[in-house]
Amino acid sequence: MTHFVDINRVSVSYALGDPPVLENTSLQMSKGEFVALVGPSGCGKSTFMKLMSGLLKADQGSVVVADKEVNRPLGNVGMAFQNSVMLPWRTTLNNLLLPLEIARPHRETFRKKREAHVNKAIDLLSSVGLKGVAEKYPWELSGGMRQRASLCRALIHEPEVLMLDEPFGALDAFTREELWCVLRDLWQERKFTVLLVTHDLIESAFLADRVLVMSNRPGRVIMELKIPFERPRDLDIRFEKEFVDIVHQLRDQIRTAREA
Repeated sequence: MTHFVDINRVSVSYALGDPPVLENTSLQMSKGEFVALVGPSGCGKSTFMKLMSGLLKADQGSVVVADKEVNRPLGNVGMAFQNSVMLPWRTTLNNLLLPLEIARPHRETFRKKREAHVNKAIDLLSSVGLKGVAEKYPWELSGGMRQRASLCRALIHEPEVLMLDEPFGALDAFTREELWCVLRDLWQERKFTVLLVTHDLIESAFLADRVLVMSNRPGRVIMELKIPFERPRDLDIRFEKEFVDIVHQLRDQIRTAREA
Protein backbone atom coordinates (compact mmCIF):
# COMPACT_ATOMS: atom_id res chain seq x y z
CA MET A 1 0.00 0.00 0.00
CA THR A 2 1.30 3.45 -0.95
CA HIS A 3 0.88 6.09 1.75
CA PHE A 4 0.25 9.75 0.99
CA VAL A 5 2.54 10.61 3.92
CA ASP A 6 5.33 8.16 4.75
CA ILE A 7 7.75 9.18 7.51
CA ASN A 8 9.89 6.08 7.83
CA ARG A 9 12.27 5.24 10.70
CA VAL A 10 13.41 8.80 11.30
CA SER A 11 15.80 10.05 13.98
CA VAL A 12 16.31 13.75 14.72
CA SER A 13 18.61 15.74 17.01
CA TYR A 14 18.57 19.53 17.04
CA ALA A 15 22.30 19.92 17.68
CA LEU A 16 25.38 17.76 17.22
CA GLY A 17 25.93 15.63 20.30
CA ASP A 18 22.45 16.27 21.74
CA PRO A 19 20.24 13.28 22.56
CA PRO A 20 17.66 12.60 19.83
CA VAL A 21 14.20 14.18 19.92
CA LEU A 22 12.83 11.41 17.70
CA GLU A 23 14.48 8.01 17.38
CA ASN A 24 13.82 5.34 14.75
CA THR A 25 10.11 6.09 14.54
CA SER A 26 7.58 6.18 11.74
CA LEU A 27 4.27 7.77 10.83
CA GLN A 28 2.11 6.96 7.82
CA MET A 29 -1.08 8.68 6.65
CA SER A 30 -3.55 8.06 3.84
CA LYS A 31 -4.74 10.87 1.60
CA GLY A 32 -7.62 12.71 3.24
CA GLU A 33 -7.03 11.10 6.63
CA PHE A 34 -7.30 13.03 9.90
CA VAL A 35 -4.62 11.94 12.39
CA ALA A 36 -4.06 13.32 15.89
CA LEU A 37 -0.71 13.09 17.66
CA VAL A 38 -0.66 13.11 21.48
CA GLY A 39 1.94 12.40 24.13
CA PRO A 40 4.01 13.85 26.96
CA SER A 41 5.35 17.40 26.64
CA GLY A 42 8.65 17.51 24.76
CA CYS A 43 8.23 14.10 23.13
CA GLY A 44 8.69 15.41 19.57
CA LYS A 45 5.12 15.92 18.35
CA SER A 46 5.88 19.28 16.75
CA THR A 47 9.12 17.86 15.32
CA PHE A 48 7.03 15.42 13.28
CA MET A 49 5.22 18.42 11.79
CA LYS A 50 8.48 20.13 10.88
CA LEU A 51 9.71 16.99 9.15
CA MET A 52 6.47 16.55 7.25
CA SER A 53 6.41 20.17 6.06
CA GLY A 54 10.06 20.21 5.02
CA LEU A 55 11.09 22.76 7.66
CA LEU A 56 13.46 20.22 9.24
CA LYS A 57 15.60 17.45 7.77
CA ALA A 58 15.92 14.09 9.50
CA ASP A 59 19.35 12.83 10.58
CA GLN A 60 18.27 9.34 9.57
CA GLY A 61 15.29 7.88 7.75
CA SER A 62 13.09 9.22 4.99
CA VAL A 63 10.12 11.59 4.61
CA VAL A 64 7.86 11.22 1.58
CA VAL A 65 4.71 13.25 0.88
CA ALA A 66 2.59 12.72 -2.26
CA ASP A 67 5.21 10.30 -3.67
CA LYS A 68 8.00 12.89 -3.43
CA GLU A 69 10.89 12.90 -0.99
CA VAL A 70 10.72 15.99 1.19
CA ASN A 71 14.01 17.92 1.07
CA ARG A 72 12.73 21.50 1.13
CA PRO A 73 9.70 23.38 2.52
CA LEU A 74 6.52 22.16 0.82
CA GLY A 75 4.11 24.47 -0.96
CA ASN A 76 1.06 22.23 -0.62
CA VAL A 77 0.89 22.61 3.17
CA GLY A 78 -1.25 24.88 5.36
CA MET A 79 -0.33 25.48 9.01
CA ALA A 80 -2.11 26.94 12.04
CA PHE A 81 -0.76 27.34 15.56
CA GLN A 82 -1.94 28.11 19.09
CA ASN A 83 -1.11 31.77 18.46
CA SER A 84 -2.97 32.98 15.38
CA VAL A 85 0.01 35.22 14.44
CA MET A 86 -1.97 37.70 12.37
CA LEU A 87 -0.15 40.84 11.23
CA PRO A 88 -1.77 43.72 13.17
CA TRP A 89 -1.31 46.31 10.39
CA ARG A 90 -3.18 44.22 7.82
CA THR A 91 -6.93 43.71 7.68
CA THR A 92 -8.35 40.24 8.19
CA LEU A 93 -8.79 39.93 4.41
CA ASN A 94 -5.19 40.92 3.70
CA ASN A 95 -3.95 38.52 6.38
CA LEU A 96 -5.79 35.73 4.58
CA LEU A 97 -4.30 36.71 1.23
CA LEU A 98 -0.72 36.71 2.53
CA PRO A 99 0.11 33.07 1.61
CA LEU A 100 -1.02 33.75 -1.95
CA GLU A 101 1.23 36.82 -2.14
CA ILE A 102 4.41 35.11 -0.98
CA ALA A 103 4.18 31.39 -1.85
CA ARG A 104 4.80 29.79 -5.19
CA PRO A 105 3.14 29.24 -7.58
CA HIS A 106 0.48 31.75 -6.51
CA ARG A 107 2.70 34.80 -6.09
CA GLU A 108 3.52 34.95 -9.82
CA THR A 109 -0.14 35.48 -10.72
CA PHE A 110 -1.42 37.12 -7.53
CA ARG A 111 -2.07 40.59 -8.95
CA LYS A 112 -3.75 39.24 -12.06
CA LYS A 113 -6.05 36.95 -10.04
CA ARG A 114 -6.50 39.20 -7.00
CA GLU A 115 -10.24 39.72 -7.45
CA ALA A 116 -10.86 35.96 -7.60
CA HIS A 117 -8.65 35.45 -4.54
CA VAL A 118 -10.55 38.15 -2.62
CA ASN A 119 -13.88 36.52 -3.44
CA LYS A 120 -12.55 33.13 -2.33
CA ALA A 121 -11.27 34.62 0.94
CA ILE A 122 -14.61 36.29 1.69
CA ASP A 123 -16.47 33.05 0.97
CA LEU A 124 -14.07 31.13 3.23
CA LEU A 125 -14.59 33.63 6.06
CA SER A 126 -18.35 33.29 5.68
CA SER A 127 -18.09 29.50 5.82
CA VAL A 128 -16.57 29.70 9.33
CA GLY A 129 -19.01 32.30 10.66
CA LEU A 130 -16.94 35.42 9.95
CA LYS A 131 -19.14 37.15 7.42
CA GLY A 132 -18.55 40.89 7.43
CA VAL A 133 -15.14 40.94 9.18
CA ALA A 134 -12.91 41.11 6.09
CA GLU A 135 -12.01 44.77 6.62
CA LYS A 136 -11.55 44.53 10.39
CA TYR A 137 -8.07 44.43 11.91
CA PRO A 138 -6.93 41.55 14.15
CA TRP A 139 -7.15 43.69 17.29
CA GLU A 140 -10.86 44.18 16.56
CA LEU A 141 -11.52 40.43 16.68
CA SER A 142 -11.95 38.09 19.64
CA GLY A 143 -9.51 35.24 20.20
CA GLY A 144 -11.93 32.75 18.72
CA MET A 145 -12.53 34.93 15.66
CA ARG A 146 -8.78 35.31 15.10
CA GLN A 147 -8.35 31.55 15.28
CA ARG A 148 -11.14 31.03 12.74
CA ALA A 149 -9.39 33.52 10.47
CA SER A 150 -6.10 31.67 11.03
CA LEU A 151 -7.73 28.44 9.83
CA CYS A 152 -8.97 30.26 6.75
CA ARG A 153 -5.49 31.62 6.04
CA ALA A 154 -4.07 28.09 6.30
CA LEU A 155 -6.62 26.88 3.72
CA ILE A 156 -6.76 29.83 1.30
CA HIS A 157 -4.25 28.26 -1.12
CA GLU A 158 -6.14 24.94 -1.06
CA PRO A 159 -3.34 22.83 0.47
CA GLU A 160 -3.34 19.06 0.31
CA VAL A 161 -2.07 18.87 3.89
CA LEU A 162 -3.18 20.88 6.94
CA MET A 163 -0.95 20.86 10.03
CA LEU A 164 -2.36 22.08 13.31
CA ASP A 165 -0.14 22.62 16.35
CA GLU A 166 -2.32 23.10 19.46
CA PRO A 167 -4.58 25.45 17.45
CA PHE A 168 -7.29 25.76 20.10
CA GLY A 169 -5.19 25.47 23.26
CA ALA A 170 -5.44 29.15 24.26
CA LEU A 171 -9.23 29.39 23.91
CA ASP A 172 -11.98 28.99 26.50
CA ALA A 173 -13.81 25.67 26.54
CA PHE A 174 -16.96 26.88 24.79
CA THR A 175 -15.08 28.60 21.96
CA ARG A 176 -12.79 25.58 21.60
CA GLU A 177 -15.77 23.27 21.12
CA GLU A 178 -17.25 25.65 18.54
CA LEU A 179 -14.01 25.53 16.57
CA TRP A 180 -13.86 21.75 16.73
CA CYS A 181 -17.13 21.80 14.81
CA VAL A 182 -15.83 24.42 12.38
CA LEU A 183 -12.79 22.25 11.63
CA ARG A 184 -14.93 19.11 11.44
CA ASP A 185 -17.17 20.71 8.83
CA LEU A 186 -14.28 22.16 6.78
CA TRP A 187 -12.57 18.77 6.70
CA GLN A 188 -15.82 16.98 5.86
CA GLU A 189 -16.33 19.30 2.89
CA ARG A 190 -12.76 19.46 1.54
CA LYS A 191 -11.11 16.22 2.75
CA PHE A 192 -7.58 17.60 3.05
CA THR A 193 -5.07 15.47 4.98
CA VAL A 194 -4.73 16.65 8.60
CA LEU A 195 -2.06 16.17 11.26
CA LEU A 196 -3.24 17.60 14.57
CA VAL A 197 -0.85 17.97 17.50
CA THR A 198 -2.78 18.39 20.75
CA HIS A 199 -2.70 17.78 24.49
CA ASP A 200 -6.51 17.63 24.60
CA LEU A 201 -7.49 13.96 24.47
CA ILE A 202 -11.19 14.71 24.01
CA GLU A 203 -10.31 16.94 21.05
CA SER A 204 -8.18 14.21 19.50
CA ALA A 205 -10.87 11.53 19.84
CA PHE A 206 -13.63 13.84 18.57
CA LEU A 207 -11.80 15.04 15.45
CA ALA A 208 -9.46 12.26 14.32
CA ASP A 209 -9.72 9.02 12.38
CA ARG A 210 -6.71 7.73 14.31
CA VAL A 211 -4.91 8.91 17.42
CA LEU A 212 -1.20 8.14 17.74
CA VAL A 213 0.41 8.20 21.20
CA MET A 214 4.10 9.03 21.53
CA SER A 215 6.58 7.93 24.16
CA ASN A 216 8.68 10.19 26.33
CA ARG A 217 11.78 11.62 24.63
CA PRO A 218 13.33 10.26 22.50
CA GLY A 219 9.92 10.15 20.87
CA ARG A 220 8.47 7.06 19.22
CA VAL A 221 4.92 6.16 18.27
CA ILE A 222 3.98 3.55 20.87
CA MET A 223 0.24 3.22 20.31
CA GLU A 224 -2.25 3.64 17.46
CA LEU A 225 -5.94 3.90 18.27
CA LYS A 226 -8.56 3.94 15.53
CA ILE A 227 -11.61 6.00 16.44
CA PRO A 228 -14.68 3.89 15.60
CA PHE A 229 -17.41 6.54 15.47
CA GLU A 230 -19.15 7.44 12.22
CA ARG A 231 -18.91 10.93 10.77
CA PRO A 232 -20.02 13.63 11.05
CA ARG A 233 -19.78 13.48 14.84
CA ASP A 234 -21.92 15.51 17.19
CA LEU A 235 -20.50 17.04 20.35
CA ASP A 236 -22.85 14.92 22.46
CA ILE A 237 -20.78 11.87 21.53
CA ARG A 238 -18.29 13.00 24.20
CA PHE A 239 -20.64 11.74 26.89
CA GLU A 240 -21.13 8.24 25.48
CA LYS A 241 -19.44 5.45 27.41
CA GLU A 242 -17.41 4.17 24.46
CA PHE A 243 -16.01 7.66 23.84
CA VAL A 244 -15.17 8.16 27.53
CA ASP A 245 -13.45 4.76 27.57
CA ILE A 246 -11.28 5.78 24.59
CA VAL A 247 -10.21 8.99 26.33
CA HIS A 248 -9.32 7.03 29.48
CA GLN A 249 -7.34 4.55 27.40
CA LEU A 250 -5.34 7.38 25.82
CA ARG A 251 -4.77 9.02 29.20
CA ASP A 252 -3.54 5.76 30.75
CA GLN A 253 -1.12 5.23 27.86
CA ILE A 254 0.32 8.75 28.19
CA ARG A 255 0.65 8.32 31.95
CA THR A 256 2.61 5.11 31.34
CA ALA A 257 4.79 6.88 28.77
CA ARG A 258 5.60 9.68 31.20
CA GLU A 259 6.72 7.22 33.85
CA ALA A 260 8.86 5.14 31.47
